[in-house]
Amino acid sequence: MRRLSKRGVSPLIATVLLIAFAVALGAVVMNWGRTYTEQTADNVKKKSDVDVKCSLDVKLKLLELQSKPQLCYGEWGADSYINVTLLNDGTKKIDGVRVTVFGDKGIAGNESISNSSISVAGGVKLSVGYGYAGTGPVKKVRIVPVVEISGVSTACSGSGSVLEKDVADIVACNSS
Repeated sequence: MRRLSKRGVSPLIATVLLIAFAVALGAVVMNWGRTYTEQTADNVKKKSDVDVKCSLDVKLKLLELQSKPQLCYGEWGADSYINVTLLNDGTKKIDGVRVTVFGDKGIAGNESISNSSISVAGGVKLSVGYGYAGTGPVKKVRIVPVVEISGVSTACSGSGSVLEKDVADIVACNSS
């Protein structure tokens, strides 16, 4: 039988190749880790900016006249509505509000209401329509302020900024 000449890679070259591969792999992993860390830090900063600005600068209140909150509902089929008078007690202009009506059958709203901006120390009276057929009798009304933070329109949905009223706190608009 013929003996074949086998040649291998010298141990020195093999070691150098393994070290080069490990360094290249380490560089790739470090670069990915740096990018991931930077993106996570940016996301956390944006979220904390929103949370801090919404909780400190935005204070939405219901106007009360003679200890009665100015929030009522009218259930007239397709022409059902919520009337509300809101005040801005915060230090930031509220660019709009989102009103959501919760009923026995479903939920209506949660879109920004036009002409609902409130200047600092100002107020606005709104009438918001909803479909009675889809929601049924009103059980709760939720009002969320919308403000501009870092150039982005943001709904302040944290608990400190949101107004929520149960049916016990809401009267029918035609009652005295």
